[in-house]
Amino acid sequence: MRSHGLWMNRDKRIVGAIPGVCIGDVFLYRMELVVVGLHGQPQAGIDYLPGSMSSNGEPIATSVIVSGGYEDDVDQGDVIIYSGHGGQDKNSRQVFHQKLEGGNLAMERSMHYGIEVRVIRGVRCEGTSSASGKVYVYDGLYRIVECWFDVGKSGFGVYKYKLWRIDGQAKMGSSVLKEALMLRRDPLCFKPMCVLSLDIANGKESVGIRLFNDIDRNHDPMCFEYLPKATFPQFVFHQSGKTTGCECVDGCAEGCFCFMKNGNEFPFSQNGLLLKGRPLLFECGPFCHCPPHCLFSSTDEGNSSLKDGHKAQVISVRFSSSPASHWFGYTDSLHLGFCSVLEVCS
Repeated sequence: MRSHGLWMNRDKRIVGAIPGVCIGDVFLYRMELVVVGLHGQPQAGIDYLPGSMSSNGEPIATSVIVSGGYEDDVDQGDVIIYSGHGGQDKNSRQVFHQKLEGGNLAMERSMHYGIEVRVIRGVRCEGTSSASGKVYVYDGLYRIVECWFDVGKSGFGVYKYKLWRIDGQAKMGSSVLKEALMLRRDPLCFKPMCVLSLDIANGKESVGIRLFNDIDRNHDPMCFEYLPKATFPQFVFHQSGKTTGCECVDGCAEGCFCFMKNGNEFPFSQNGLLLKGRPLLFECGPFCHCPPHCLFSSTDEGNSSLKDGHKAQVISVRFSSSPASHWFGYTDSLHLGFCSVLEVCS
């Protein structure tokens, strides 16, 4: 690819953000970083413009890879203590003093001129096909705010650089990826932002149902009792007290009992999506003759979609500009259902 001129940004070597590369972009191999011009060194952790390509004749650092390969590195996300290169053996142990040259000098010059550097993190990921067992995530721009020479853990001199992440950028992609990996391994071990409860059902379903609200600080559903089966108020049934339900054999149709209870209209689309917000939604009960695929049966039978292994969460949705005009419902990959799963605690 290089011989055919297919390496991007190889000649101009961009300082700062690379056009077309966004924070959170994931790369399976380090050579992909080279090809797109994000990090031009296939092996070295520091990429830089040599003095011959710099406008002032001095080397300028353009990007670094943080992957835990240096024993003196400290990675705290927004703040990084990054070790210079050189003086290591094949096992990444420091065996010689480092020198202020090459990438080390470029990092010091970038700090002196206040030039930002791109940071790419290597994240260990099961199932990746790379030899390192890692994928590489672009985490945005950092400034080098401090540089010093120190004795490292192995007793040899090491150049260290303190990097601060520039404010106002998107969330670090490596953090998002690590959260996703944790959730995949154990859904109950990690509580993401805006999740008020990991399981509002309190173990009544085979999978946990999360309570999610990124609109305001409304915790009202925490005061509700989760019911695994649909319950209906007394006025739904005839005055005689006899149980009632529709007689539909192939799913509810216009004119049936369930259709009339919902204001003579279907609340769900043919794909099982709720068409609009409602203060109360009636669904098929245990005395209806409809099959499980009926549009009015999304939460009946103890939430059959959960029994099939679909994950769900309770979300807060706002339907107007009024802060109080929103309600909670549960979502899964098949339906959006409401009201029949929550009941106010007395």
